[in-house]
Amino acid sequence: MTHKILMPFLCILCLGFLAGGVQALSITAGPDQIQEGGEITVTIQGLEDSSSFSMHIGAEIAPDADQEFAFSSNNLNMPFTLSDTTVTLQAESVVWANFRYQQDPESPTKSLGFWSDDHPAPGGIISDQESLGKINEGSEISMLEITGKAIEDADQVSVSFELDGVKSGDDDSSISYTINDMEQGTVSIVVSVDGTEALNKKIQVGDALPTAVPTESPSGSSGDDDDYSANPTATPDTDLSTASSDGHATLNAPRETISGAEVEDVFIMKNSHPKDIPDEWDLIYGAYIISPASLIFSEPAEFAITGDEGMKTNARFIAEYDGEEWTILPTELKGDALVAEISESGSYALMTFGDTESTPEPTASQQTPDTTDATTVTPTSPEPSAPIPTTSGLPVFAGIVTALGALLVGLRLNK
Repeated sequence: MTHKILMPFLCILCLGFLAGGVQALSITAGPDQIQEGGEITVTIQGLEDSSSFSMHIGAEIAPDADQEFAFSSNNLNMPFTLSDTTVTLQAESVVWANFRYQQDPESPTKSLGFWSDDHPAPGGIISDQESLGKINEGSEISMLEITGKAIEDADQVSVSFELDGVKSGDDDSSISYTINDMEQGTVSIVVSVDGTEALNKKIQVGDALPTAVPTESPSGSSGDDDDYSANPTATPDTDLSTASSDGHATLNAPRETISGAEVEDVFIMKNSHPKDIPDEWDLIYGAYIISPASLIFSEPAEFAITGDEGMKTNARFIAEYDGEEWTILPTELKGDALVAEISESGSYALMTFGDTESTPEPTASQQTPDTTDATTVTPTSPEPSAPIPTTSGLPVFAGIVTALGALLVGLRLNK
């Protein structure tokens, strides 16, 4: 009799724990406030192997009286292995900057300098990408440091580091690092897994900053008539105009069309290892993740990716990823950029059809863009999807409750 009762209980117990595994990914960060030299910890649960992992560490820094600034993130431990790793830095509202990094305590410190007082950074933006190769589990990135000079009258400078690679190792772990050379400001931590935002958190360093006066946004490029100009009439106090750290992707929209996020919090993060790309497609640069996940546009925003002469000669297009598959968006060629209209945050990439014996005919919703005549196409804006929670204990809790319920029923019948 006991055996007959325990068998259904064990089946329900297994089902309960299987249910608890759904949406098991959980990423949190803390504390909410630190002082200079304080440590931040990112706690990770359920991060599967072969996941594309991207982590953005950003900061808003008030320069000193001489308009100089400094920011560093040190002793960043890697609890899992990260392959094909790149680190990208970006600084905005700067005249010049120096970047130093040390991959591990045994490696030499590498130093890179960008622009100078006599030759200031065009548009006030500096970006650079360096390959770190494979970072083994248990190793430590000893130093990521950026110093420089802010443009005149800038009340704050935006700087960021981004780590991007493919994960293998423990599914449950924690990443810790310290924040140095920064007495006051705001640090943001954003983590994306497989192109989907899993964490977006701000941490205060020192006391709160005074209200910043916006400075001119340098998004877009200047040059001949063939260069794409991203919303040339945009003004920083009214419109959104931001660029990816590698400079290829830009996003522009009027402020009044934005909901779910503050304009100042919107940025574009790189994902060099996107998943589920169709066999007949080729990826050009990598995917671009627009953050935060709650961002929605009441009217289509303009998302553009610049490129080379291949933009005009090959069948290239912008595609959107919904977490399972890529879909071609109506795309327009403007100068040296392909432009698509989007209605929400998400993961987008520049693609082309690969060299196959026969190029497949796209479906009605996946028409190949016309790269000869720039005709405006307004896509049907999809209903914005609800943001994926950054943490969720509900599935596991539901599984435990189911198991306990089954145990109580079994014991009662056994009496």
